[in-house]
Amino acid sequence: MNKKDMKYIEDRIESLLISKMAHYRLKIRELMRDRHKAEWPELHRTSLKSNIRQLRTWLHIAALVDESKYRLPKKPVKSNAVIMAEKLTAL
Repeated sequence: MNKKDMKYIEDRIESLLISKMAHYRLKIRELMRDRHKAEWPELHRTSLKSNIRQLRTWLHIAALVDESKYRLPKKPVKSNAVIMAEKLTAL
């Protein structure tokens, strides 16, 4: 692969991470806002837990991608994808 293709793939991966994290952050916020209005509370709670689990998964994937991209040991610094997702979903 040439540099142009690698740059395209890296940009696509980063945009996918940003969009997934932003989606789950907004979904969790929406479910928490309407948590007492649910018709089936057990189902609602399960859905909320699932979305939180998915968000944690995508955050971990972003950390692994960042670690492998810069060859740094895993550290508590937020990756660029996480920062961008937080900016997009900020109130």
